[in-house]
Amino acid sequence: MIPRGSFRRSSVGVLCLVAAMAPLWVSGATAAPPTSNNLKTLNVSLPGPFNGCTYFDAGANPTSNAVLDLVRPSAFLTSSAGNLVGEGGPIASAELTSLTPEVVHYTIAPHEKWSDGTAFTGADLVAWWLRARNLTSVQSDGYRAIASLVDSKDGLTVTATFDTPYADWNLLFRDVEALGSTSGCSLSAFVHRPSLGPYRVLSATSARIVLVMDPRWPVAANRFGRVVLSDDAVIPKSAKAKFVGYSLDVNRAQILALSSHPSVLSRVGTSSTIEEITFAPARPFSSRLAVRQALSWSVDRQSIIDQLFGAVTFSTSVAASAFYSQGQNNYPGSNGTGPSSQTTTTISTPHVAVSRLADCLSCAISVLAKNGFHRTATGWATAGGIALAIQMAVGPSPLDHAVANRVAHQWGRLGVVVTQVPSNSDVAASVAAATGKTDVAIFARPTVTTASFAARSWSGPGYADTYPSGWRSTAVNLLFSQAIVNFNPVAASSTWLTMDQAVLNSFWVRPLFTSPSLLEWSNTMTGVNGSFSVPGLLDQLPTWSTTPLVTGS
Repeated sequence: MIPRGSFRRSSVGVLCLVAAMAPLWVSGATAAPPTSNNLKTLNVSLPGPFNGCTYFDAGANPTSNAVLDLVRPSAFLTSSAGNLVGEGGPIASAELTSLTPEVVHYTIAPHEKWSDGTAFTGADLVAWWLRARNLTSVQSDGYRAIASLVDSKDGLTVTATFDTPYADWNLLFRDVEALGSTSGCSLSAFVHRPSLGPYRVLSATSARIVLVMDPRWPVAANRFGRVVLSDDAVIPKSAKAKFVGYSLDVNRAQILALSSHPSVLSRVGTSSTIEEITFAPARPFSSRLAVRQALSWSVDRQSIIDQLFGAVTFSTSVAASAFYSQGQNNYPGSNGTGPSSQTTTTISTPHVAVSRLADCLSCAISVLAKNGFHRTATGWATAGGIALAIQMAVGPSPLDHAVANRVAHQWGRLGVVVTQVPSNSDVAASVAAATGKTDVAIFARPTVTTASFAARSWSGPGYADTYPSGWRSTAVNLLFSQAIVNFNPVAASSTWLTMDQAVLNSFWVRPLFTSPSLLEWSNTMTGVNGSFSVPGLLDQLPTWSTTPLVTGS
């Protein structure tokens, strides 16, 4: 991703920590030349349906957050590689100036105004903090760690002093709403809430959002004047129409169909979601280590990958982590082909699992036999004759259901009776297992930008948006506490990986694979890079441009 602003680094002791610095605003707007992208429309297809949620609403998702990045001020944004970078806009800089105590200075660029004409000042950040720290949400962890947030007299500087260290401070002040704005996911409210960013919302429905550029935005001035976001993934028939599409629905037929669209380029890459099996700690069978081991070992993950995606993938491999997606920094397994390095779709061969927790059907049978289970004519049963039967909560996506069907088939062949229970969201599926309504859950877990988000499933309060596991361990809690306060990224990553392995070794979760993503774009578009996530893709949008059409195209 090309950053929107210029950036500098500041040192605190021996640590180099990112600080974002924005250029001064350019007052007024200049007339666009005839060749300017300001006069053009860009069509973008994203996973839907859309909603009007603010960042902290329970219904917020990666797509809604990505759209907010274009119409709300943020201290940091997501790069195409899944890292957080300085935003370079209304929040001119975010600088860590002290570790003991932890202090962060936020600087507001002068002369900022919301779309309703109200000035954007430090008071908006203070109001955002006061709301965020009281929410029962994992997104509020860092805000709860702030002891005080002091606004300067001129409203251009806000100083955050932390009560407890919080190393992931760059997660804070994302997609800030205007002072006094109402929360909720209403699309009509979304249209009318004040905006501040490269775009503002013109209209919005569950299937279509229209954005128009803010002419006062000084960065990436030659950007598309109108952006139409849809969830239909339909490639425009005209080669003149500018199109970018991002999908997690990847299959062989879809890839092969792209050959009929010579004006569209495509790339299969990784994503920021892990398809996983989670086990319930409060159910008679899944609470037993032997059962979790047997069910985990008996799933042939590579065969599921092959059945779902065939040979056309980004080198999807058996998952080696519950905290990191394949291709992300610090992922402990085979990274495959990263989203920004692959130039075209490719034919690949499967990777061998690198995790020492490898699939092993004979191991599954052995552990059941050694722990009081015996094989009957209809399957496995306890010594008392109770059949080994499993209820499985299943996430809402077609991929969740396809995976669940294949896992249920493999467990059925092992001799385990499986009943599938559909869930209306991935969070609902995880909650079903965490609260003991089902024995297991299959769903897609977002890994976001830092390991702390996924790790919170197994440490701290079990908020719904942590994808709660219902299981806690003193040793795991200690590892989380050590990692979240560590400002040394190398040492922190080592601790996160240790915690990751501790969770995997207890078999409370069996990550299957990182979901692949499909990026499509018009061959006249430039600057479009593959991304691990929807926000990482859409945050690039202000820098996308076009090249002239070739004669006869």
